[in-house]
Amino acid sequence: MPFDPKSAKKAGKISKRGPAKKKGELSIKEKMEMLYEKVLDDLLVNQEKLTKTERVKLFVTLSGYLFPKGKPTKEIISEQPLFDLSDYGITAKSDETTK
Repeated sequence: MPFDPKSAKKAGKISKRGPAKKKGELSIKEKMEMLYEKVLDDLLVNQEKLTKTERVKLFVTLSGYLFPKGKPTKEIISEQPLFDLSDYGITAKSDETTK
């Protein structure tokens, strides 16, 4: 059986992909974003009702999503040569000269 426009239309009708999404319908991602916004708004309004521990946990949890996580850096410490005070015009006084 050749595949032509008539057979393609017939095959499309018996397809198991399901109906196309309606344009006015929200996606799951959009619904989740709306839910997050409502929850955060509620938390901001009622934050005085939270205990201090709950506030700290909430702050730590949210900051993990809001602020970028920096990669740990290794500090390179190199030894520097000692400097001589006489190079800067400073002379050290000995105890014998002050007596």
